[in-house]
Amino acid sequence: MAETTQDAAQKSAAETEDNQPDNNSVKEKKKLSMSSIVLIAFGLGIVAGLFFGETVAWMGVIGDAFIKLLQMTIIPFIIVSLITSLGRLSFEQAKSLGANVGKLMLIIWGLGLLAIYTIKFTFPEWQAGAFFSLTVLEDPQKVNLLDLYIPANPFYSLSNSYIPAIVVFCVATGIALISIDNKESLLTPLDLLGSAFNKVTAAIVKLMPLGIFAMTAATAGTMELAEFQRLQVYFIGHIVMTIILTFFVLPAVVAIITPFKYQDIVGIAKDAMITAFAAGNIFIILPILIERTKELYAKYDIASKDTDNYANIIIPVVFSFPNLGKLLTVVFVLFAAWFSGQDVDLITYLPMAFNGLISLFGSVYLTIPMLLDDLELPTDLFQLYVVSSLFTSRFTSLLAAMNIFILAVGGVAMLAGIAKISKAKLIFYSVLTPIVFGASIGVSAIFLSGIVNTEYKMDSVVANMKSSQVLPEIVSKYNWLPVPTDQVTEKDKPRSLADIKTSKVLRIGYNPTQVPFSYFNAKQELVGFDIDLVNRLAQELEVSLEFIPFMNIDVEKAMNQGKVDIAISGLQMTSERIQHYAFTNPVLNLHYSLVVKDHRVDEFESREVIQKQDVIRIATVGEYEIQRELKQRYPNLKFEVIDSDNQFFTDKTDKWDGLLISLEAGKAWSMLHPEYTTLFNSKELKSYPSAYAVAKHNYELLNFMNAWLALQKSSGELDKHYNYWILGENAVPKTPRWSIIKDVLGWVE
Repeated sequence: MAETTQDAAQKSAAETEDNQPDNNSVKEKKKLSMSSIVLIAFGLGIVAGLFFGETVAWMGVIGDAFIKLLQMTIIPFIIVSLITSLGRLSFEQAKSLGANVGKLMLIIWGLGLLAIYTIKFTFPEWQAGAFFSLTVLEDPQKVNLLDLYIPANPFYSLSNSYIPAIVVFCVATGIALISIDNKESLLTPLDLLGSAFNKVTAAIVKLMPLGIFAMTAATAGTMELAEFQRLQVYFIGHIVMTIILTFFVLPAVVAIITPFKYQDIVGIAKDAMITAFAAGNIFIILPILIERTKELYAKYDIASKDTDNYANIIIPVVFSFPNLGKLLTVVFVLFAAWFSGQDVDLITYLPMAFNGLISLFGSVYLTIPMLLDDLELPTDLFQLYVVSSLFTSRFTSLLAAMNIFILAVGGVAMLAGIAKISKAKLIFYSVLTPIVFGASIGVSAIFLSGIVNTEYKMDSVVANMKSSQVLPEIVSKYNWLPVPTDQVTEKDKPRSLADIKTSKVLRIGYNPTQVPFSYFNAKQELVGFDIDLVNRLAQELEVSLEFIPFMNIDVEKAMNQGKVDIAISGLQMTSERIQHYAFTNPVLNLHYSLVVKDHRVDEFESREVIQKQDVIRIATVGEYEIQRELKQRYPNLKFEVIDSDNQFFTDKTDKWDGLLISLEAGKAWSMLHPEYTTLFNSKELKSYPSAYAVAKHNYELLNFMNAWLALQKSSGELDKHYNYWILGENAVPKTPRWSIIKDVLGWVE
């Protein structure tokens, strides 16, 4: 009956089209489809971005507004669609669908998630390099798994957008409705409400050309060439995984459990696949998929009224569930991690992908931001996903269409009792699978390595930001200058502020290799966070600076003799040091970390792993306050004092297993030496104060420095230097992006 009605509707539509006046036909032909308009808007956005450059960056706000509008009706629609679709099933239908189609769906989800993870092996190897980030100091957002999956309070789940819990609530409600009489009195209004949500969404979708134009223009106007090159990694990965899943994994699954041949499974649905790809929409091909499922069974002479009815039920129901097309959004998350210089291992990937799968009962517009946040990735990458989805959406639709078709074919076979595993096919596809994946991933990896520029540049950024490994001769061969007796009030005593101003010279003791606090850049200029600050101090005091390296000198004695006035270079305040120097109030709070070679990260992954090893030699520059605690926790740690951090990085003998250092400095050093990485526990990140030191009883200078540092903090000067030297803001000099209006036409500066 359903088939007859559908055929009649199609014939009626065809006759209506044939009877249309010619002028209406012309109008229909001239009218552009929404997908065509969106593609035009996409193209115009690229043109506008290239033409106007960074001057259209403000359009990103319009793009954000459009995304929020799209998200507006998603959760309400989930509620009404799941409740109504499940509530209208009979108990037997629900039981059969849950036991059989649900089983097949879980198998496909599992295979899909594992297959998608392999796409990360196509990504070219590259070192992103990153400065210290304040995000590591933020408390990790704790999500209660019970709250995430169990809707104890549905309104709480709704207000916090806990999609898994919302889905559980809707599924439970829909199943409960199956056994209730007179349920149409509820389902009919819900249908109307769903129709209203669809109308709202349809109205918002009309704004899609504007939203897509704005997002594309902002992206094209601000994205650097290197970023666009890396975006190709996502496109290639997405396409490769679409092809593998659509034309190998899914047909293989159903071929193994049914009597159908691979070529028949793929061939009979090709028109639906083409339509889905061309339109970028799977909803419009659901009737075609139903018919193709019936045709496949008829071709093998195993069709019946039951198989036809099963096809009519399965496809509309499974359409409401996440398909592999939606699941391909995980490819973007893997790409985003690679793009940001992070590696997602399988242990991290599996729970992340599972959360993504549950959230995809809703929409990718909620799922992607959630997954980016879970991996602590920049959330502004979501706009990049939205823009790139204009290209990838057609491949997504292709895979989604095949997924629904395979569930229908396999589900009908299981419900009809004709599903049976073929051992011959199972062995054949088991042997073929590693060949297909290996060849596809290998060729893609080689191709991407050839077209994507992965040259590491962060070491030169730090070096030109002001580090070279060779100290200037003036530092390595520093000679004490005699202190004129007429410039000090009392011989061999610390100098007061008045003495310093009288002499017109401020003497600074420093570590010449303390990146990023005081070090020599590639141009042999002494630079760094502390160097900037003491230069500002000298300007305000109207004195010149004399920098005296710590190398092989007694700093305490030098201060007491007035040869050094202030000691800098990210000095750590320790119980030992405060007995010999007077420290100012903390200038910064630094954080402990351990620097090790990349290939040895696994040796430090947990307390148990560390304790099982033999002696682990850790280099330190001076004594750190945390060392006593570490020795108690890990008796096999042996700390050795070295002259400078640079000594650890330039050592070729692997004498030390790691370097205890501040996280802020460790990040900078690991950019200079990308074969090293910094390790820290974000949940137990411990800090220590760094400050400037003066002679033990030089209270006048100490009080002055405390007051001066307070002024620098309140004026924002301290933050300005912190943002540049520690966080790396504008470490690469910002130059206007190339644009036609500026660089070709010369209309703007």
